[in-house]
Amino acid sequence: MSDVQCPTIFIVAGEASGDQHGAMLAQALLERAEVSLAGVGQQRMRQAGVELLFDSTGWSAIGVMEALRRVPKLLLRARQMIRWLSQHPPDLVVLVDFGAFNVRLGHQLKKKQDVPILYYFPPRSWSRSARGFESLARIADRVATPFPWSAELLRASGIDATWVGHPVVDRISPPDDRGPVRAKLGLDPHAPVVGILPGSRPAEIGLIAPLSLGAAKIVRRALPDAQFVISVAPTIKPKALEAQVRRAGLGGVRLAPGTSDIVRAADLAISCCGTATLEATAAGCPMVVVYRGTALMRLEYLLRPPKLEHVAMPNIIAERRVVPELLDREATPAAVAEAALSLLGDPDRLAQTRRELLEVRGTLGPPEVSGRVAEIALEMTGIRHQTSDIGPRTNG
Repeated sequence: MSDVQCPTIFIVAGEASGDQHGAMLAQALLERAEVSLAGVGQQRMRQAGVELLFDSTGWSAIGVMEALRRVPKLLLRARQMIRWLSQHPPDLVVLVDFGAFNVRLGHQLKKKQDVPILYYFPPRSWSRSARGFESLARIADRVATPFPWSAELLRASGIDATWVGHPVVDRISPPDDRGPVRAKLGLDPHAPVVGILPGSRPAEIGLIAPLSLGAAKIVRRALPDAQFVISVAPTIKPKALEAQVRRAGLGGVRLAPGTSDIVRAADLAISCCGTATLEATAAGCPMVVVYRGTALMRLEYLLRPPKLEHVAMPNIIAERRVVPELLDREATPAAVAEAALSLLGDPDRLAQTRRELLEVRGTLGPPEVSGRVAEIALEMTGIRHQTSDIGPRTNG
């Protein structure tokens, strides 16, 4: 076991969003205490000072069939991880999201050694009707969850859960003036700006980018001075998106790393489902949310239709349609462009959407989310920071 004054914390993140959350947690930990950080993650965690045992780029998948293809590799990595952790016992393991892998890993770990586990971003935390937390209860000593209703559901199941808020509010704030952000991106401060957020997985890029760029061409015909910026996730090579832009025949499209600057600069975003919609929400950026799957994904949908009224996170959180969603066959370039132009052509509706998105942002908790999670982690290792203030509200 490591020295009490310098605990070892092992962080496991399998997706790009989890890598972002893990990196922010790592930074908050290092700001508060002398700790040794190791784990599994991607570029951002490595840059934040985490010594990576494995790089998890490419581990996540969309749809059952794509996930099944990754199972052999992930099972091997889990065994290797358990072996490494048995030889190098940490003081704490932090599992970040990625439930299908991390819950199983947690069970295997608990069988081998009695290491404390903090689960950050528990499975189905966004759902107000989620049940069946027995597996999580068996592995997690504590849970830090981004949504208040999730904490209530988990505590009702006997889990020591704390609502910490969503870390997107630490990264992205609504701009008082879009001018400086537009200047940073090399954009005209006075012409309309449309952000294109196609996702962080290669499968998403192949499905969402052509759709979004096709819609952008239609928007430009209606608004010739419209400017377009497409986000490049750390998991995606810029050349892949440059090729998509060339095939679309849309000139003057800028590429920018990540989404933070884009959603703060844009009048509107065309976004894939998932974390990108929360990033746009945090900036108060109106959006049209699109989803398109492969033929196999459509078959999965027909065989196992999801019990969801909404798919865009701001709509799920608000429990109503705040931003338009266009899914699968209804997500055509013409339909996406029509929804985008409808918003861009109605300043009052655009302003109302911004206000509603900022209301949704308000439910995500106050800033310093990563700091609150760091305090929980340090407390679990026996260290408590002097200025600790865990939780946006009392734990109940």
